[in-house]
Amino acid sequence: QVVVLRSSGITSVSDLQGKRVSVGPAGGTPGTYWPQFIEALGVNATISNAGAADAAGQLSDGLIDAFAFAAGVPISAFSELAAQQDVVMFGFTPEEQAKVLEAFPAMAAFTIPSGTYAGHDYDQATVALWNFAIAHKDLPDSLAYEITKLALENNDRMVQIHATAAETLIENWDKNTFMPFHPGAVQYYEEKGIAIPDALK
Repeated sequence: QVVVLRSSGITSVSDLQGKRVSVGPAGGTPGTYWPQFIEALGVNATISNAGAADAAGQLSDGLIDAFAFAAGVPISAFSELAAQQDVVMFGFTPEEQAKVLEAFPAMAAFTIPSGTYAGHDYDQATVALWNFAIAHKDLPDSLAYEITKLALENNDRMVQIHATAAETLIENWDKNTFMPFHPGAVQYYEEKGIAIPDALK
């Protein structure tokens, strides 16, 4: 997601051509992915790194033209900007989203719903990464089975630890389109009536 001052006239990632864009801390999720997204879209921007609070301040002070970030929504720094400044937020146009999804097959299409931020009554199409538990292929099947069961049958407890666990649900198994499931996890899913495609076994 990107936030800009409305006065900038910027309304899409393609409009960032030649602009100054902060992409969050170096080595962090946004600092890793946003430069690649921008490059994949053929946009030449001046990229800088800063923490979310610093980038928000730089945007307000006119030191950068855009602040691109990646985190669970709502992003607190974006919420604060929406409350304090006249800003515009956006993800990707349909054409940009298609290019990003083609270039990064591990990404999934995602929509930030209207009303997520005060004064922003429009959906924003973007991309997202699902959280996966990754295990070595030699992990015993019985242990992989129990870990899968524990994660998927204790959602209320997991949400108490982190709100994004609200989406750690058995019906979201199909969000994994590229990483083979561990045989122990396959056993659990199949016991629950879910047929894992052969390509993911």
